[in-house]
Amino acid sequence: MKVKNITNGPKGVNSVDGPVEIGPGETVDVEMSEAEVASSKRMKWFEFSTGDEPKLDRDDLKKQAEELGIEYAPNITTPKLKELIDAQLAE
Repeated sequence: MKVKNITNGPKGVNSVDGPVEIGPGETVDVEMSEAEVASSKRMKWFEFSTGDEPKLDRDDLKKQAEELGIEYAPNITTPKLKELIDAQLAE
């Protein structure tokens, strides 16, 4: 699993092989238990991917958000923008 630290400081995760420190903005490929992934997701310090997800095209998401009338900050992260779009479409 790929884990990206989205904070401004170093953070750590517990892999099956032991603790792994991830620098700010750094992405590492680690094997983690399901319980550790769930725990780490609650912290909101990381983005997780398996590598199977389609790449989010920021320009396409911005266009879609505008079409849906969604207002967002210019510095919004791409995954958060996708979240807002998905929430709007779910209504």
